[in-house]
Amino acid sequence: MAKNPFKFGAKATWASNGAEWASLAKQAEDLGYYSFQIDDHFNKAFAPVPAIMAAACATSKVKVGPHVAGVDFRNVVEFAKEAATIDLLSDGRFSMGIGAGWNKSDYDNAGIEQKDAMTRIERLGEAVDIFRGLWGADKFGYQGKHYSVAEHDAQPKPVKPIEVLIGGGGQKILTLAANKADVVGVNPKIVGRSINPKSMATAAFEAVDEKVGWIHEAAKAAGRSDQIELQLQFFATVVTDDKMGVCEKFAPAFGLPVEVVANAPFFAIGSLAQIKENIEMMRERWGISYFVCQNDGTKQLASIVAELSGK
Repeated sequence: MAKNPFKFGAKATWASNGAEWASLAKQAEDLGYYSFQIDDHFNKAFAPVPAIMAAACATSKVKVGPHVAGVDFRNVVEFAKEAATIDLLSDGRFSMGIGAGWNKSDYDNAGIEQKDAMTRIERLGEAVDIFRGLWGADKFGYQGKHYSVAEHDAQPKPVKPIEVLIGGGGQKILTLAANKADVVGVNPKIVGRSINPKSMATAAFEAVDEKVGWIHEAAKAAGRSDQIELQLQFFATVVTDDKMGVCEKFAPAFGLPVEVVANAPFFAIGSLAQIKENIEMMRERWGISYFVCQNDGTKQLASIVAELSGK
């Protein structure tokens, strides 16, 4: 895979009012982040579509979109139309992060049955095909195992092809992502449909070697090695001169040994120099070039974003 220039994304999930939400989006743009994105959960988090449009209205350059939307929680034709509408109204700044759904409590809260993982992954693959078809120039219809769409000329059309992100931690979902996505997010594998010690154990350094290996193998088989970009998100960001002390505090919350937290790529913990060195190492070792931080890291990583973006 080609070595892509560094990109950085910022995430937020809610704010106390519209002005604060707009400020978070504008902050990400002003600090040089490539994207400003929102999770999709049935908890305190905002509903993605109106929040994404509000973020687009508050900014002029940064990409906006879900990171990631659960495919089971909305009609795929309607969501394709909403995405194309936001893309058109934002002058081509929508990014589609889409996932198979994993959190059992989201399904319970939404009153939706959570099918087995293979069914959800199959539905995700079909949904991406439908998105791309509806966003295309020609009439499009679809008949698959999980979806049926009458042939029609979907409107509006996006300004340009919408970037599609699929993330995951298991071989099946990462293989799908390597075959269909523009951006592949490298994540821990969800075990037991929740974030728990078994899930977080797959965040270990050595586990990422295996995950990236699956992606490379599938991308090569599909002839897409130079067409995808690898992304990783930091679950926590702490700039500190006492890295091990902070890791000791985090370890019990994730049910992990301290040394695993200290070395896991998904935690940006340490001095700015250490975090920057780790980011550069991840591109060199795995080809990961697109890094996303939660709201706790947007300001803390600003100097690294300014220094590395585009290089």
